[in-house]
Amino acid sequence: MHMLVMGLLAIHALAGVFWVGSTLALTHSYFELTPKLFRAQMVAATLAVVAGLALWGIVIRGAQDPMAHTLQLGAALALIAAGVQGSMRRTPVRAQRIAALLLSGTVVCMVIAPYVT
Repeated sequence: MHMLVMGLLAIHALAGVFWVGSTLALTHSYFELTPKLFRAQMVAATLAVVAGLALWGIVIRGAQDPMAHTLQLGAALALIAAGVQGSMRRTPVRAQRIAALLLSGTVVCMVIAPYVT
């Protein structure tokens, strides 16, 4: 079980880092790369979300404490960010900027979750 959790954590973290990092980078420059990176970002988003859901089912298992609620908020922000990126392809710069704010909130939630009481 520990190996499964470690593997899922690795997938979740690596996919999430690419997704957030590329989104943040595209908000500041390289706007012409936005359409080229769209598919890779959506693959990373999918991997991060699926691995996160699996971790939720294995590690959290229905907990209703402040940590779980903080992680739920982060997950909701990430799902909204993916929706924004997917639905706003005609205005990719705006989509990246909105998603960057949402994903930054996701990262903050994940980092602070163990310390929320």
